[in-house]
Amino acid sequence: MTHTMGVYRALHEMGILEEVDGMSSVSGGTWASSIYMFGKDFEGKAIDTSTMLGPRSNPQQLTMEVLRQEAPPLARGLTKGNSSELLKKHAGTRRDNEVWARVVADMLLEPFGLASFDCSVAKSEEDVERIKEENPQIKDWSFKTPRTDRPKFFVMNGALLAPKDHSISEDNLVSFQMSPDYTGSPFYPQDKILQFAPDVTYPPAPLCCIYPCWRSAMTLSVGGGFIESFAFGGEAPTPAAQRGGSQVSVPAPASCFSLPEMVGISSYAPASAFSNRRITNTWLNIRKLYWPITSRTVPTPQEAHEYALGDGGAIDNSGLLPLLQRRARKVIWIATSYMPMTEYDYEKATFGNFDPYEAQVVDQVAAAFGYGLNNKDEGYFYSNNQVFKKTELLPICRKLWNLKSQGKPCVLKETLEVLPNNYWGIVGGYEVSLVLVYLDQCTDFQKQLPEEVQQEIAKGAGGAFENFPIYKTTGNNKDDRLGLTTAQVNLLAAQGEYAVRQNAELFREFAASREGRDLHLPTILRGPSYHKDAK
Repeated sequence: MTHTMGVYRALHEMGILEEVDGMSSVSGGTWASSIYMFGKDFEGKAIDTSTMLGPRSNPQQLTMEVLRQEAPPLARGLTKGNSSELLKKHAGTRRDNEVWARVVADMLLEPFGLASFDCSVAKSEEDVERIKEENPQIKDWSFKTPRTDRPKFFVMNGALLAPKDHSISEDNLVSFQMSPDYTGSPFYPQDKILQFAPDVTYPPAPLCCIYPCWRSAMTLSVGGGFIESFAFGGEAPTPAAQRGGSQVSVPAPASCFSLPEMVGISSYAPASAFSNRRITNTWLNIRKLYWPITSRTVPTPQEAHEYALGDGGAIDNSGLLPLLQRRARKVIWIATSYMPMTEYDYEKATFGNFDPYEAQVVDQVAAAFGYGLNNKDEGYFYSNNQVFKKTELLPICRKLWNLKSQGKPCVLKETLEVLPNNYWGIVGGYEVSLVLVYLDQCTDFQKQLPEEVQQEIAKGAGGAFENFPIYKTTGNNKDDRLGLTTAQVNLLAAQGEYAVRQNAELFREFAASREGRDLHLPTILRGPSYHKDAK
């Protein structure tokens, strides 16, 4: 979240962020991007973008006194020091599967007036008017809409895990995409539509360590399209309605699908690991009713099943693949890594012997080039994510390592051929231009900091900036499970900003051309839009 804020700040001040057509976010990126997209007020007062992202920083002026000043509003919730207290509070008063989303709402969304679970979402105020006109029975519903000065589409990426009492694998885990307007999965995985067969099979989840051989697996269709977000979460409609259309009638959900739930789902990292144990899946995972969109190729209607939902990082930790589903041709890829690149013998490395994991290249990058791994115990499955030629990764990693070795920000531009990927419904056969902003140590930035700050960084675990610049996702600070200090937030955001500014000409040239800017909607983007009372 913090690194992303710094990148956004620089792009905004350069006038580039306003030129972005769409955003696709995962996990902590969704924390930042949801506030950026929806945040209109802060603590009851209207807020502009510059105030939200904070003032421009200069590394030489970042004294400890300056770094301890209030963090910009977008990330200020991280600095309150209350995340551990919120976890205890909600664990004692809420159902276990509600705790995570409630903590995220209170910690990050509440100051922006976005924490209500009784408030649906829509793309615009005009859409809210249309929805209520078509559905007079919900005329009293409240809605949140994105700011009008934001990208035209926004995807918060989650994972559609498994139905109740069943477990996940690399063969059944599917992307779950949540937007202000539509929610669902826009493709049939594994290209099974060509075989006229149900898409995925879910084995029964074990009870602790005992495999339930007495229970059978479940084979279901998934994907096929979207439903308008305000209507998501109800029982399946009639067979005719389940095939979608411009306006169809669907049963009402028991409750609205709120922004805090979306943000909570997109960032709930333990969910995928929890899905492989019946007890944790039942008690700890966020769950919603889900049914697929049918079609001529997958014609059999299907009842709704209660699915566990979780962090999109379980299947793709980059947010890139949903953009390639939409045939995006120009992408700024913010890769916030969780481990630093390490010494590796790049001189002797060849395509045949290169190991990106030994080089500690972050998996969201490696997986896109066909190096994706699966780990069922930890709950991530990246083996289906190849969209670029495997031979392209080694030269990119060499460039990143050279930049890091020279003390420079790890920012580079590449034009790559997009390969077809049937599991993700990516057609491929075109080129995408990428600017990769890769988080790692940047000694040029650190050398410009005041001496007192450099000394604190050098102290490591005993200083004010333990693990900088790659803070732990959880537990970086002992008494604040999910939080960071104000100084930690401000310093990391400043490095993200610095990385962009040091490559200002690259970004300006990248943004100057409109060629390749138009996005294509998914091949199947059909979903119900009329809402009726459940029968």
